[in-house]
Amino acid sequence: MDERTTKINIMLLEEIKKFSREKNIKFDFDYDLKKNNWFNKLQMYSKFKDGENLYFDLDVVIFDKLPNLVRKYFTLLDDTWWREPAHTPLNSSIVSWTGDVSYVWNTFKMYEDENLEYYTRGSDEFYFEEIDYYDTYEPVCPSIKDYLYEKPKDYSICTLGQMHHLMEKGWSGWYNKYFLQG
Repeated sequence: MDERTTKINIMLLEEIKKFSREKNIKFDFDYDLKKNNWFNKLQMYSKFKDGENLYFDLDVVIFDKLPNLVRKYFTLLDDTWWREPAHTPLNSSIVSWTGDVSYVWNTFKMYEDENLEYYTRGSDEFYFEEIDYYDTYEPVCPSIKDYLYEKPKDYSICTLGQMHHLMEKGWSGWYNKYFLQG
């Protein structure tokens, strides 16, 4: 994990603590994998094993009231409605589950070295190939690539997908005011 990402994570967690009605929020992640990369987020399934859980990647732009995205079963985004076919239809920019889905982490950890070597396109490829039990959301989160010049009218969130450069200095658009500044 690079210094900028670590700084953004800390800022985001502080903002969540500051504005949340829940005052006993605990953030407990060990970045203990051999490589600091997107597989680190799989640890959350071993840490949060009760209650309702809703996860957002840091590159999700939330610009209006969210629909209820909490789900009982392990649920990810399905991107096939807005993009060309790819190595996986799944997108883990938003994930929800209730209760224990530690089998996701356990499945990864069992063959960690092999998984890190084989799944070079990200955790979404791992979910698609290795996890048998998941649901997908109805269309709730398009890619910002189709909405660079105006906010989507029918949605309240967008994923930056592979367009992280939009968060860098020099880029501007309707989305800038929703980014953490730091």
